[in-house]
Amino acid sequence: MIVSHLHWDHADGVDLFPKARTWIQKDELEYYAGTAWQSRGTHGGIDAEDVLALVKLNTEGRVGLVNGDAQEILPGISCYIGGKHTYASQFVTVNTVAGTVVLASDNMYLYENLEKHAAIAQTLDAESNLRAQDRMKQLASDPRLIVPGHDPAVFTRFVNVKPGVVKIQ
Repeated sequence: MIVSHLHWDHADGVDLFPKARTWIQKDELEYYAGTAWQSRGTHGGIDAEDVLALVKLNTEGRVGLVNGDAQEILPGISCYIGGKHTYASQFVTVNTVAGTVVLASDNMYLYENLEKHAAIAQTLDAESNLRAQDRMKQLASDPRLIVPGHDPAVFTRFVNVKPGVVKIQ
């Protein structure tokens, strides 16, 4: 599994997959397992229990640390530094028969962010967020293959497999 960033709605539950390898940006995990907790207000939205779960998985050899930008972690799957939604959030590209799909996660909440070239509401740096969105457009085979992290329209733009599950093609 790939954790795009350590907010609870993206990181919670990693311990529910006992045989999975979990991939996360090295800088994201190191920051939130250390420096972020040294001052008040530098770990917003991060649940200490989620960090501890990842540290535990790491001690078991089940965490792949992505060291920077444009890193292929598995054949056809690459991770890219995102737009500072958190300390070192990431987005992912997947090569498919339909072309290169970008899983934006929270680096692009909604299709509207991309269409209006608008930064997400919660970012540490709006300019880095816009640069990440521009890069997603370059990496995707087609802008329609950029999938935002929280847009319910995903369920109308792709083929429904069953309730709450779509096939990206």
